[in-house]
Amino acid sequence: MKKYTRFVLALLPALLVFSAAAQDKVIAASPSSLAALDLYAQPGAATPERQVSVAEAGLPLTIQATQSGYHQVTIAGKPWWLRAMQVRVSRATPAGCATAKLGATVATIATPGAGTDACK
Repeated sequence: MKKYTRFVLALLPALLVFSAAAQDKVIAASPSSLAALDLYAQPGAATPERQVSVAEAGLPLTIQATQSGYHQVTIAGKPWWLRAMQVRVSRATPAGCATAKLGATVATIATPGAGTDACK
């Protein structure tokens, strides 16, 4: 058990760096004609606490958490929740392009969906 704990603790800093680098971002309002974003104090609230114009929001915004169809972001130093249906999100999806020989056949190991042009 001690070896397992040491292994996990040794990998923890690397996992934290990767998770911080792979955060999703709010990149635009949806639909794009939307002029203001509704800001909620809690996810699932019936009415927004206030609104902020898309220009003042400071896009892109890093998503801190996601819960029940809402994304938590920081606007002007204060945490707010945005409805997921009101924003477009850029998801961090790293693709790997490594090759390796597996057994008697040659197989390519890559991230599914990376496409043929991604690994050159």
